Amino acid sequence: MLKLNKKFGLNSIHNSYKYIASFCLVFAAFNFFIEKIAVKNQGKNNPQVVDINLNQVQSYKPKELTIKETKPIVQKKLDNVPIETRKKDFIAELLPIVHNANQNIIKKREQLFNIERKIHSNSLNVLDSAILKKFFNEYKVKNQDLTELKKRIDIIPVSLVIAQAAIESGWGTSRFAQQGNAYFGQKVIGIKANGIQPNESKNPKIKVRSFANLNDSVLAYLNNLNTHFAYKGLRKSRHELRSFGKILQGEVLANQLDRYSELGNEYVHNVQKIIKKNNLNKYDFIEYQSARR
Repeated sequence: MLKLNKKFGLNSIHNSYKYIASFCLVFAAFNFFIEKIAVKNQGKNNPQVVDINLNQVQSYKPKELTIKETKPIVQKKLDNVPIETRKKDFIAELLPIVHNANQNIIKKREQLFNIERKIHSNSLNVLDSAILKKFFNEYKVKNQDLTELKKRIDIIPVSLVIAQAAIESGWGTSRFAQQGNAYFGQKVIGIKANGIQPNESKNPKIKVRSFANLNDSVLAYLNNLNTHFAYKGLRKSRHELRSFGKILQGEVLANQLDRYSELGNEYVHNVQKIIKKNNLNKYDFIEYQSARR
């Protein structure tokens, strides 16, 4: 009886090993199959990575160009170029420049919050004071209003930048864009002012501001929205979104751009239409360092 039990026990152990080995083989095959599917579908449901090479975007550093070196985004010979190709090239050129500019704003914003903490702890030094003074001047804030400064040093959603550039420059095909990197229709006044006079304008002093390169054009546009009194509503709305921890979306902030154009609310609808039609809102999910503060 003892021998029988011993023999039976050995057979049971042997069979158990066989079952375990079979199970491991099946599990390994199943796991391999699942990993293949995961790799194949990686990023399809993540709006932060769709059509965006973040490594390329974050490492982008705009080249400093002289006026002679300036090249418009879209070349003049566009007759045979499909509109979708033009749009794709336009976005591909503009996206890294906008991202880089926004990232620099975020760095300033982080500096500002650090300085604010030092003010509260009474540990502000000479360098901090100099930086703060520079920010007040750059963003045209009076009376050293720190709360107002925090409203102004902030990013503009990528979708909004691209949509406005597309409208104001005809996706980079306008005379102003081709001749002067003027992608945002910013006006400048003065006979000697650096700009291009519109054909329909009867006043030689009113021009569309021109730039040496696209980077300067983007920086001027961002500064315009962050400082001009006409866009106080946009800055207020952006600040409120921050307070509720919301993502800054161009389609939402576009509601405050009725004063950007003589078209008023029609212009707002045009901007929102461009964002929706071209799925530009996906670019608003790019995660900026400290962007949600």
